[in-house]
Amino acid sequence: MAELVDALDLGSSDFCRVGSSPSARTKVSMKINEKKKNKLDIDWDVTIPANLINIELDKKYNEISSNVKLPGFRPGKVPLGIVKKRYSKSVIPEVIDGMVNTFLRDEVTKRKLKPSVQPKVDIKKFEEGSDLTFNVNFQLMPEIPEISLKEFKLEKSILKISESDIQNTLKEVADKHERFTPLTKERKSKKTDLILFDYSGTINGKKFSGSIGKDETVVLGSGKYIPGYEEQMEDMNIGDSREIEVIFPEDYRESKLAMKKAKFQITVKDIQEKVKKVDIDDKLATEVGEKNLDSLKIKVKERMQSDFEQLSNLKMRREVSEKLLKKINFIIPSRMIEDELSFLKSQSKEPKTEDLKKLAERRVKLGLIINSISEKNNVVVEETDLTKAVVDEAKKYPGKEKEVVEFYKNNPAMMNNLKGIALEEKVMSFVVNSCSKVNKECNINDLFESEFLKDEKKMISKNDKGEIK
Repeated sequence: MAELVDALDLGSSDFCRVGSSPSARTKVSMKINEKKKNKLDIDWDVTIPANLINIELDKKYNEISSNVKLPGFRPGKVPLGIVKKRYSKSVIPEVIDGMVNTFLRDEVTKRKLKPSVQPKVDIKKFEEGSDLTFNVNFQLMPEIPEISLKEFKLEKSILKISESDIQNTLKEVADKHERFTPLTKERKSKKTDLILFDYSGTINGKKFSGSIGKDETVVLGSGKYIPGYEEQMEDMNIGDSREIEVIFPEDYRESKLAMKKAKFQITVKDIQEKVKKVDIDDKLATEVGEKNLDSLKIKVKERMQSDFEQLSNLKMRREVSEKLLKKINFIIPSRMIEDELSFLKSQSKEPKTEDLKKLAERRVKLGLIINSISEKNNVVVEETDLTKAVVDEAKKYPGKEKEVVEFYKNNPAMMNNLKGIALEEKVMSFVVNSCSKVNKECNINDLFESEFLKDEKKMISKNDKGEIK
């Protein structure tokens, strides 16, 4: 089985690789035996007459003969027989490849076909001087029925914020906030204490980059430092010094230090203990970066509104996706499902074929619907959309934003994947905005009761009052 054409973009009819050689530019007349199967399957047995192949071969041999330099011959005077003997092994596949691709390109264009997958080409018979026979099969893009998005009704959740909601969120902020106070009684350090210290480290008795630190701080048990470091700082008094030993982890950011054993001389300069209960007041507000408690309440309300809107939009997107999948029916190309299933299996640690097959069918069907809506409504990814997608992706890796941006700039295939994600985002926003809405007031707990936010609900915990923690 030989695959002589490149993969195609979804919905593209220009799917054949066309070279710049004479063979790729020649319009050829060939015999096609079309096998009738179903609406989507294309299966052709094709014969290219020997005389057409010989014309293209001779063109190529003459081209080589006029340019090649061989010992004992003047440029352009190498006999064709010698050229054929020396270059036939490379010329024949190149010419055959070009003629097959030219045939596919022309035939698909003439018939106005829209392939959904890469064609499979199987050379059945070919010997130099004889006819070429091959089989080509692929599947077409299905026809997606027209739909009116306004017919879909979606429930749009409108946030209802009460004073108790704001107070509960402020309590959450206070519970998570770390505040420390000097020791009232001298004691040794323990977990949750804030330590002010100096350190000096060596590896095999030698200093290394970053081995000295002055007036550093760490909350014991926070995991800020490498494994074993903070644990060995427990049970120390202010003014105590101690030598500790640690091993840099394998994935340490400075690869030169990974798996190296180091010794550090630690001197504790101050110990502060964690305040058990932080009051909700102006002091809390200023410590979290706000002017006063009133401004903190405004910020909390804005954050609640923003989080709520994101979840509400996510709910509507999932709801309309289900409606689209149920409402629109068509034949799904089986090879697209097979390709998606193979991908899902490669990504799954414990693949369950039946579950993955259903997921593959769903993803392919929804992708085809999104593609159809995009084409029919001229929803396209602009440069600004792609820039936003790259920036959003970079934000997921704090401190490495520039590296992420450069990665996408230098990897066209990955940028193309991101473009596909950006298109899906834009189409789904268009779909949601086009649907009819029914407004419903609710709080964030009510929103999480939606069947479309089950996964998000699993990620949160609730206190006894049923408020989100």
